[in-house]
Amino acid sequence: MPGHVLVSVSSIFDATRDDVAVLVSDLDRNGIPVSLLVAPHIDKKWHLAKDKETRRWLDEQRKAGRALILNGFDQPAQGRRSEFATLGAHEARLRLKGATRQMKSLGYEFDIFAPPRWQLSEGTLDVVGDFGFELVASTKGLHLVETGEFHRCRNLSVGEGFGAAKWWRRNIIRAAERGAAKGNTIRLSVSGRELGQKKVRRDFLDAAVGAAEQGAQPADYRAFLPGR
Repeated sequence: MPGHVLVSVSSIFDATRDDVAVLVSDLDRNGIPVSLLVAPHIDKKWHLAKDKETRRWLDEQRKAGRALILNGFDQPAQGRRSEFATLGAHEARLRLKGATRQMKSLGYEFDIFAPPRWQLSEGTLDVVGDFGFELVASTKGLHLVETGEFHRCRNLSVGEGFGAAKWWRRNIIRAAERGAAKGNTIRLSVSGRELGQKKVRRDFLDAAVGAAEQGAQPADYRAFLPGR
């Protein structure tokens, strides 16, 4: 039975929005859905509440049927410890409470959570259900909150604390194609910070298309929600 290919983009804000939109259009032309990872704050400098243009673009994407996923409270810059990597339940609850409240005040509610860089602490996993999340994505796979079911599928990332050099991108393409040929679910993610480089957009698109050509079924993360 073939797996899926799940594609996502993070670090979506004023400085990256146009480059993200180019990749989204390229993926659409190739019939590959993309999930958008969004956060109320990025690097403690950018605030979604103050960026009308990014909110307008996200609203357009949502109306077009795009999947939006909460990506933390203050998505950190590269080089800093990932926000939810080591948090205990109490601190994770506080951050999730702040994130969901602020996003709800802007008109966004989520049933999927992906911590920055996909690094998920046990304390965070213990409390996500209190905020209505049904699915949580980590570096190793996908967690169904209510049942505790776990789908093992490693994430392949470009940027956002992971590599972005040519050799790294080539390895991502090969890994995506090999995994898809074996029937595995392939998860590909890229930071919007890297998408200003055409070669990064090209290689990331090649990885997604290559996985689909090897038999992985294009989908977004909602395919793993209960009842789907």
